Amino acid sequence: MRRREFIACVIAGCFAAIIPADPTYSQTTKPAATENALAAKINCKDFQKSSDGKWTSSAGTRIGKLDFSSHTFGVGEVNIGGADLAIVLSRKCSAN
Repeated sequence: MRRREFIACVIAGCFAAIIPADPTYSQTTKPAATENALAAKINCKDFQKSSDGKWTSSAGTRIGKLDFSSHTFGVGEVNIGGADLAIVLSRKCSAN
């Protein structure tokens, strides 16, 4: 493959990655579905929220198959499958 063709393929591949393959894709529903899927895997009693808004997981905490023992984190620090764990915990567990 010549250099010009290679560069064209790389550029075309980049654009293909940016444009969603599904024309019904909605940025408002995809995050909600991702957050709901993560929320279903969370047991609120495994997490405790501190006064500074950070969350701490108990020893032995698992999220699905993921070992998540004894972690402290806040918003923007832990992303699981495209969902911010602290945001999901706040929505699901703050009232508990």
